[in-house]
Amino acid sequence: MSDIQEDRLLSGRTVLVAGATGGIGEGMTLALLRQGATVVATGRSEERLAGLADHVGEAGPGTLITRAVDVGGPDSEKVRAQLSPHGALDGAVISIGDWGSPERAGILDTSDRAWEEMIASNLTSHFHALRALTPLLSPDGALVHLSGFSADIPYPFAALVGATNAAKKSLVRSLEAELGGRGPRVYELVIGPVRTRPRAAIGADDPGWFSAEDLGRHAGRLVARSGPYADAPLQYLVTRAHGVRTTPPL
Repeated sequence: MSDIQEDRLLSGRTVLVAGATGGIGEGMTLALLRQGATVVATGRSEERLAGLADHVGEAGPGTLITRAVDVGGPDSEKVRAQLSPHGALDGAVISIGDWGSPERAGILDTSDRAWEEMIASNLTSHFHALRALTPLLSPDGALVHLSGFSADIPYPFAALVGATNAAKKSLVRSLEAELGGRGPRVYELVIGPVRTRPRAAIGADDPGWFSAEDLGRHAGRLVARSGPYADAPLQYLVTRAHGVRTTPPL
């Protein structure tokens, strides 16, 4: 696909990014703006949303709209009321949750409190987001959800992240099955480590990883139902060397 085609890919489409102020969400927002979308960027902090707007600047040809909305909160009707002025969405990208503390503990050393906090931040929030956002999508729109590769393989001392990734992957796959082609398309993207601006700032960067903007460009193609993976509800983007796959690169 040429750059000109890519610039026009999402022209006239509205795409919501949940978790837009995170490292991955920020890069995805930038990529979607460059594909011409009107991007409704949501987050819980007005301050961080203002920082996002400063960072993306005039990244167009798309248009950025920021909204302080907690899409992972329990009041789904309130979330939908806050977002309904933007009309039926052509796409929604969900990049929220908790990727785990750097201070990892083994299963046998994990407290009930740590377990419950991870369930709330990295599973229940996704259940709420799916429930709130799916009805806002047009019937021919697309919901793109991100989970980590620990959903499929064990990471020692990261069992809580892995367990919640596996559970939310199952939630999304079940939603896709329940809709059965009678509503928006649902995509589950299982991702590996991602190049982001915050990670680069602390020296955690690897050219073999997909970047957050790579993920955003890919999500944009899915929203537009463009490219070879538009009809694949489950996809793996673990490393550049593996590319995009529909089965785990094990």
